[in-house]
Amino acid sequence: MQQLYYELSVLAKSVNFKNLSAAALHVGLSQPQLSRIIAKIEDELKIVLLDRSAKRKSGWTAVAFQLSEIFEKSIRRLETELQGISNNQMVGELHIGTLEGMADFALNTSRLCFEEVGVKKITLDIFDLNELEANFLSGNLDLIFTSKTPGRQKFKYLSELGFQRLEKIESSKNFAVLSSFEYGRANKKELEAYPHLFVSNSLAMRRAWFDKHGGTGHLPTEAKKGRAKDAEPVMMIGSELLSPVLWENITSAIEE
Repeated sequence: MQQLYYELSVLAKSVNFKNLSAAALHVGLSQPQLSRIIAKIEDELKIVLLDRSAKRKSGWTAVAFQLSEIFEKSIRRLETELQGISNNQMVGELHIGTLEGMADFALNTSRLCFEEVGVKKITLDIFDLNELEANFLSGNLDLIFTSKTPGRQKFKYLSELGFQRLEKIESSKNFAVLSSFEYGRANKKELEAYPHLFVSNSLAMRRAWFDKHGGTGHLPTEAKKGRAKDAEPVMMIGSELLSPVLWENITSAIEE
């Protein structure tokens, strides 16, 4: 069982989505990778987790949900036991991920974690939205700053910090300027109207392109505290494995 910890953690995330295909889009793994993980659990435990009678849309069996619930209960019990140890321990390190347009929030939170929470080391990385979601759902990030919640699940540690708007820019019809995330979701036929496409996962690069060459697209405005109509929220989301005391300390430091 010890060697199945990772595989069971993936299963526990995957059963929140209706089938293997949907799960693969949200857990940071390709469908073949996820399929191999599920097959390994089935082989090790001699059980069936996927109803494969309907091709291409295999659904989860009742056993899959039962096993996932057992695993999550076990993890919660372990976390409770470890909490007594960790409550009085200094937090050594945090790995934070952020969208580029929310870097100021991430920087300010990092400073407060050093000064108010007692964190010794922080690694802060900038990602586009797809990369941010994949890394967070894979357990590689402790905190993220984003405008969209990853996947469809509800998160225990989520704090709405402010808002930002998307500003439409139409300074030239020669270029469509898009983020990698926008390009992945764009209507490709509509993009054919533009002679050239400039796609970058860097907000700074897209802003520089608009300034120097013009184009048509969107840029996020500066993120601000508070709430506003017709605006996207700025959220801080913590990993489910984050210490409740640490999350409470971070949110309290931000609110002061």
